[in-house]
Amino acid sequence: MAAQAQFSESDVNVQPGEAETLTLTLVNLGNRTETFTLIPAGLVAGWVRLAPPSVTLFGGSMETIKVTLRPPQLASTPAGPAPLTVRVIPQDEPDDVVIAETTVMIGAFHDRRLHLLQPVARSRRRATFEFLLENQGNSQASCRLHLIDTSRRLDGDFDPPAVGVEPGGRGLVRLRMKAVRRHWRGGSRTLPFSIEADQQGFPTAVANATFIQTPAIPERLGRKFLALVLVAAALVGTWFGVLRPATERAAKDAVRRLQSTIVTTTLPGARVPTVTTAGPAPTPTSIVANDGVPFSKTFTVTVGPTQSASDQFVVPNGKELRITDYGLQNPNLDGGTATLSKNDGAPLQIWNLSLIQGNEDRTFRSPIVFEAGQTVTFNVMCDNPGRVGLGKCVTYVFVSGTLVDV
Repeated sequence: MAAQAQFSESDVNVQPGEAETLTLTLVNLGNRTETFTLIPAGLVAGWVRLAPPSVTLFGGSMETIKVTLRPPQLASTPAGPAPLTVRVIPQDEPDDVVIAETTVMIGAFHDRRLHLLQPVARSRRRATFEFLLENQGNSQASCRLHLIDTSRRLDGDFDPPAVGVEPGGRGLVRLRMKAVRRHWRGGSRTLPFSIEADQQGFPTAVANATFIQTPAIPERLGRKFLALVLVAAALVGTWFGVLRPATERAAKDAVRRLQSTIVTTTLPGARVPTVTTAGPAPTPTSIVANDGVPFSKTFTVTVGPTQSASDQFVVPNGKELRITDYGLQNPNLDGGTATLSKNDGAPLQIWNLSLIQGNEDRTFRSPIVFEAGQTVTFNVMCDNPGRVGLGKCVTYVFVSGTLVDV
């Protein structure tokens, strides 16, 4: 044997991520000068640095080499005893290899992490949160899971309630969350909480999440109900303020015209003139009917956001318009308000466009009467165009009935 190599330390403890330096003594046992190359070997060879890596010794002389061991702080670094080996190779006799060995104790480190797959969930009462428990340390993790809620408004069950994860691994856990009480109305309620993965004697992993509890009665439902109440009130007001008086007036006019068109007959040779009077008259022998001609018109309004526009029709002189039905079309699902009115006065119909998807038709048993010179007005107030590319509200009303002579 040309040389002798020996570590001065027998057992060394080293923590991953930290460095530990050992002393290796090399003695040239021969009587001539020799150059030696030192090479680390074994499982920890990649973590070892030698200074110097090559030594030239006279016969009978010795040299001290510093051996630095720095294991990485990774989950793949095993905790526990590991052999540290250095091979000493003489340059002149490479087959006469000398091996120096010692044992190092690699410590354990702990790094547990919680990763929520969805940190926020929205529901009326129940929701499911999924998260991963990751073990970035080099020892096995065996953790129990806890829900931390300072508001005491939440409760939940973990599946599984405890999880074991190998170094470098991860485990999926589900938390089935529920609110202790229902939230009936008002705005949404934000409830923050925390999840802890705890193992006695080790650091605790914590993750924060939020449960947004929505009301059982949505806010939009209340607004829609209010809109329906307003529409119903407008319809009632239209009936008592416009339609009923117009119907009664039309009935009286029809009776008046009927009485004024009575034609009486006389005997041959008698010189009795035809009687036209507004008062009581004898039973007529013939009546002149006037059913009028069919009438239909499409009112079209195109208007930009936050603006209003109208389309009108004026009843010609000597005519009377009797509307029997009308229908609204909202093809682009625009948002806003549409109004059909008489002489820009009390509305006949008010539509909330946000509640109409397609068509809405109405038919009347008694026609709505517009006299000569009166105006049928269709007005649209655009709040939110439904078709993004168009950028405008486009709304139609189809009005039909009869146009008669008066």
